[in-house]
Amino acid sequence: MKQTDMSVGDRSIVVRGCRVSEPLMQPWGSSCRIVEWIDNDGRISRRVVAGNVTAAQVRSTIAHHVEGRKYFLYDDERVPRQTLPRR
Repeated sequence: MKQTDMSVGDRSIVVRGCRVSEPLMQPWGSSCRIVEWIDNDGRISRRVVAGNVTAAQVRSTIAHHVEGRKYFLYDDERVPRQTLPRR
């Protein structure tokens, strides 16, 4: 999918690129796909969807995506490290 402009309610979403993986078989029998897209700010987002997803469902998944934890691809010593609490 190339750059596209989708509107959801009163907000508009600009997607620079999107790709959907081939179906991945899971051990319990059902399949899934990974949807990955880049927004207009250059942020990459991913979601797992059903293996038989349609193009309309992919658009809906992107449009209703809720931002989660952010992962950085650079290692800057000035940025505090994210650590898990010890048990």
